[in-house]
Amino acid sequence: LDLPPGPERDVALHEARKAAKKVRYAAEAARPTLGKPAKRLGKRVKAGQKVLGDHQDSVVARGTIRDLAVAAQTTNEAGFTWGVLYGGEQAVAHTREQELLTVWERASAPKLRKRLSR
Repeated sequence: LDLPPGPERDVALHEARKAAKKVRYAAEAARPTLGKPAKRLGKRVKAGQKVLGDHQDSVVARGTIRDLAVAAQTTNEAGFTWGVLYGGEQAVAHTREQELLTVWERASAPKLRKRLSR
């Protein structure tokens, strides 16, 4: 999220989603040994995956909306609706980015990390 809004940030967030998926699977595999802390980590990372997945869906939707808007413009169709849809998806992405801060904080809580390192 330290990157400015745009394609670079979108790619970084998608990579974070893929990394979170790996952490979640590792936590699930560690549950028999680490118990509740691993289960808790898995749930929290899964929540992060969901937020990041929604963000990625918005990125893809905006690309499609943009393509459809360009195609509509070449046939002299009105573009306002496409702009409204695009703006709505931008708002979704922004909301998910804000949610990510809270979700990530929970998943990386020092108390949970301490319990996992035993």
